[in-house]
Amino acid sequence: MINPTHLRTFLVLAETGHFTHTAEQLHMTQPGVSQHIMKLEAHLGTPLLHRFGKRFELTEAGRTLQQYAQAQMAAEQNLIEQLASDEGEQGECRLACSGAIANQLYPELLSLQQRCPALQIKLEAAPNESIIADVKENHCELGLITRAVNDPALQQETLGQDELCLVMPAGSEFSWQQLQALGFINHPDGHHYATAALAANFPAQFIGMSEINEAGYINQLNQILLPIARGIGFTVLPASALHDFPYAGQICCASLSQPVTETVYLISKKHRPLGKRYEHIKEVIYQQWQQQ
Repeated sequence: MINPTHLRTFLVLAETGHFTHTAEQLHMTQPGVSQHIMKLEAHLGTPLLHRFGKRFELTEAGRTLQQYAQAQMAAEQNLIEQLASDEGEQGECRLACSGAIANQLYPELLSLQQRCPALQIKLEAAPNESIIADVKENHCELGLITRAVNDPALQQETLGQDELCLVMPAGSEFSWQQLQALGFINHPDGHHYATAALAANFPAQFIGMSEINEAGYINQLNQILLPIARGIGFTVLPASALHDFPYAGQICCASLSQPVTETVYLISKKHRPLGKRYEHIKEVIYQQWQQQ
């Protein structure tokens, strides 16, 4: 690694063209400047200056190093300015949520990005466990999940409730026998949602998802309801996931004797300070849930 002090001395020398002026500017002695240059040449294994009398010219290697040093100093200055000025309207914003929540939230985040073009919105749609792991491992800064966590590394706040809907083909009879006959259309959070809905409404019959025939699996939110619209299987999704489905007339939501809602939580790393830009992200999230 190039010694940054030696590199700074070389850059000032290359710009002033004079050892004495360099020493004065850096509050050094002239022999000290010469020593830095010699150490730099020894480290790089090539002469940087062509000396003649009391003057010098940069060698080809010296000119290359000067360009490198200028780029390094510019990058350092840019970094210092960014660290000193977190205005909250630029930079990368990483968050994760379920596909259902993403469908509602992403358009609002895009509106924010239109107002603040220097923001970079990076939204990952994932199941609860993946979101929790991503926040803990710093792959994303904020996560929206539908189960409480008890982890000393994380902090959470309640956003609101989302009703779970048991979705069947239109005209289907809602009974345990009918569900068994249809089979379950699984998805990344499928077992989690279905367990909550079926345990509450069929406490005598339901003993676990392993006893339910699986009719299919799909991990794309906008595709989950398609097999059901064609008469294949049933599934359980948050009500927010049913918005704007183009074949709404071909599916129906069962009338549950015991309605089930899921609490939505916002999680983040407890001891990981976030940049001011995340205040804008949180504001969008809060506004979205106030409208629920």
